[in-house]
Amino acid sequence: MTVPSRLARVVAALVVAAAVLVVPARAPVAAAAGDGLQLSTAATYQVSPSARVVHVTIDVTAKNTKPNRVSGGIVTRYFYDGARLAIHPEARNVAAREGSNRLATATKDSEGYDLLDVRFHSSVFFGETAHVRVTYDLPSGAPRSSSAIRVGTAFVTFTAWAFGDRASVRVTLPSSFDAETTGSTATKTTSGGSTVFRATNITDVGSWYLVVTADRKNALTNDRIDLVGGEHLVIRAWPEDDEWSARVRDLLTRGLPELAEQTGLDWPVDGDINVFEVHTPLLEGYAGQFFVGENRIEISEDLDDLTIIHEASHAWFNNALFLSRWINEGLADMYAAETLRQIGQGDLQPDRISPTDPGAVRLDAWIHPGRITDDATEQQERYGYEASWTVIRSIFVEVGSVQMRHVLSAAEHHQIAYQGVGEPEVIETTNDWHRLLDLVDEIGRSKGADELFRRWVLSPDNAATLDARGAARTAYAGLVSAGGQWRPPFYVREPMSSWQFDVATNRITEATALLAKRDELAKVAGSLGLTPPTALRDAYQTAKDSLDPAKAIATSELAAANALTVATAAVAAPRAPFVTIGLIGETPEASLAAARDAFTSGASDAEARALAVTALIDGAVAVGRGRATAVTAGIGVATLLLIVALLLLYRRRRRRLALAGSGAVWGPRLDELADVAAPLDPGSAEAAGYVTLADPAAEGLEASEPPEPTALVDPVATPDDHGDAPLTQEA
Repeated sequence: MTVPSRLARVVAALVVAAAVLVVPARAPVAAAAGDGLQLSTAATYQVSPSARVVHVTIDVTAKNTKPNRVSGGIVTRYFYDGARLAIHPEARNVAAREGSNRLATATKDSEGYDLLDVRFHSSVFFGETAHVRVTYDLPSGAPRSSSAIRVGTAFVTFTAWAFGDRASVRVTLPSSFDAETTGSTATKTTSGGSTVFRATNITDVGSWYLVVTADRKNALTNDRIDLVGGEHLVIRAWPEDDEWSARVRDLLTRGLPELAEQTGLDWPVDGDINVFEVHTPLLEGYAGQFFVGENRIEISEDLDDLTIIHEASHAWFNNALFLSRWINEGLADMYAAETLRQIGQGDLQPDRISPTDPGAVRLDAWIHPGRITDDATEQQERYGYEASWTVIRSIFVEVGSVQMRHVLSAAEHHQIAYQGVGEPEVIETTNDWHRLLDLVDEIGRSKGADELFRRWVLSPDNAATLDARGAARTAYAGLVSAGGQWRPPFYVREPMSSWQFDVATNRITEATALLAKRDELAKVAGSLGLTPPTALRDAYQTAKDSLDPAKAIATSELAAANALTVATAAVAAPRAPFVTIGLIGETPEASLAAARDAFTSGASDAEARALAVTALIDGAVAVGRGRATAVTAGIGVATLLLIVALLLLYRRRRRRLALAGSGAVWGPRLDELADVAAPLDPGSAEAAGYVTLADPAAEGLEASEPPEPTALVDPVATPDDHGDAPLTQEA
C-alpha cells in the first residue's frame, strides 16, 4: 500500500508540451498570405548521464506549399527565408545548420517554451525544400531547482516533445537504466546497450509529449543507519546530491529515537527500510510516499524536515494502526512536528483553516485522489492535511503525551477502550474513527474530542450517532460511579465498545440493579460487623455473557446475611428456664460464630448454618420441657425404689431379732412406739419417713410374707403452658 504524504511546497503541474508554432517569414516582394510552409521533423534525444545532459537533434524538412499567384499579368511568387520552432526553455547551445552552412538563430522567451527563429541559407520558393538540422542540449537542473530536467548517473527524467506539422521522435539512453515513459504512446526496444523509445507519424504535434523516467538503483548511494531501537535504514540518494543525503541521514538518526519515545511504540519494521530520493514532480503533487509492506520510502529531493520525519512515522501510522486516512496523516504530522520540536528543529503547527474554506471536506469522507491534477484537488488535499493535523494536535495538547502513548498502545494491541478489572480484553473491532474517539475519551480522558469530531470529522449522518453515544456514556459513567471500586463487566463494556448503545443501556440498567443488591448486602453485613465475601464482586466484574450467576450469588449472600441477623438476635435474647434447660450441652454462640465465618468466607452453607442456629434456639423450649418432665418422673421412681430398699432392710432386722428372742416379731407394736424415748436413728426406716408395721401374727398375717411398704408422696405440681410454674414435691 502506498501512503502519499504531505503536499509538496509547490504543487507540480502536469507537464504538457507546448504547441509547435510555424510562422512564415515576410517575403521581400509580398507578405505570405497563409501558412504555406510545411515542416516535417525527426527528433532524437540522446541521454548522456556522465555528462549530465540530453543532446537533442531535430532534422527539419521545410517545404514551400504556397503556390504562386497570377493576376492581371502579374506573377506573385511566395517564398520563405526562415522558420520558427517552439523548443524547450532549458535549451542550451542552440545551433542550426543547412548542409555545411551554419544558420543564424535567435530565441525569445515565451510562456512555457522558447521561440527559436532559424534563418534559411537561401529563400525557399514554391515547391522547393530546405533541409535544416537544429541541435541543442538539455542540461540537468540542480537538485531543488525549478528545472524539470534531471540527468545523473543514477536518475534521469525529462520531457520529449515533437515538432513541426508531422513528426517522429526517438529517445535513446543506456540500457543499464530501468526506464519507462508516461504521456503519449511510444514503443520500447533494447539493442546494442541502449534502450530506445520511438514514436512515428505524429500528426497531433501540439498535444504530443513523452515523460521519460529512468533509474539505475545500483548507482544510488548506500548509506546505512542502524539505531539502538532496531531501526535499520538505507539512504539511497543521487550521488550528485550530497546535501540531501547528509540532511536526511542527520534527521533520521536524531529523529527516529525521539519519534519512538514520543509514540511509545516499538519499531514495527523487520529488516531495512530504503529511503529513496525522488524528483518532486514524480510524486504527483506530494512530498513523499511510504510503501507499506515494501519497506520503502520515497522523499522529494526538496529538503523539508517535516516531510522527512513524517514519512518515517508512517512505519507506525498506516492501516495496520488505523484504517482512516485522516487519522494516520494527522498522527504523522503531529508526531513529526513534536519530534522536530524535541530535537530543536523548530515548533511547527498546522495552518489556520476553517470548515468553510475552499476545498473543505469532512474528514471521514476525505479519500485519496490518486494524483493532484487541478486546483480543486490541490485545495481539498491541503485542507485535509491541515484539518487532520489540527484535530490530532488539539487532542494531543489536551490529554498530554503520556496519555496519548497509552491510547496508541491500546490501538496497536486492539485492546478495548472501556476497560475493566485485569488485563484489557482484545477485541476484533476495526480501528477506525469510532475506536479513536473511544480511546481518547476513555483512556486519554479527553473532554473535547467529541466536539472536535463534530466540527471537523463527521458527516451529519455519522454525527447523529454521537447523540446516542452521549446518552449511553452518561449512563455508563453513572454505573462506574455506583460501582466505586467495582469495575463494570465485559457484559456491559463490549456493547459500548461496539457502539450497540441500546444493548449497552439495557445492560447498564441490569448491572445498576445488581449493585443496589450489593449495597443492601453491605448494609446488612455491616450491621453484623461483617465484611461480605468477594464472590459477588468477582462474578460481577468478570461477567461476559450474562449477569445471572452474579445475581444468584447476590440473592444467596443476602439471604445468608438476613439469616445471620435473625440468628444473632436469637442468640443474644434473654433465655427462659425451659430454653436454658433445652440448651444444656449445646453452644449456640459457637455455632453462630461458625455461621459468621462461613458467610465471610463465601461458603455455600452459610445460610443453612445461620438458620440452624435460630432453629436451635427456637427448639430449646420444647427440649427443655421434655427434659423437665423426664426429671420429675425420675424423682418419683427414685423415691419408690428408696422405700422398697428400706422395707427390705427392716425385714432383715426383724428377722434377726426373731432369731435372737423367743418369738419372731417384725418390730414393736404401734402402741408401743409411743413409749420409745430414744431418738430415731438417722439411718433407720423410721427416720426415713416410713411407718413400721405391727406384728404380722397379731394382724393375722403370715410371718413369712411381710406387707408391701407404703410411701407417702404428694402429687407433683404440673407446670403451666409457658413452663414458668415451679416444680415442687413434698414427702
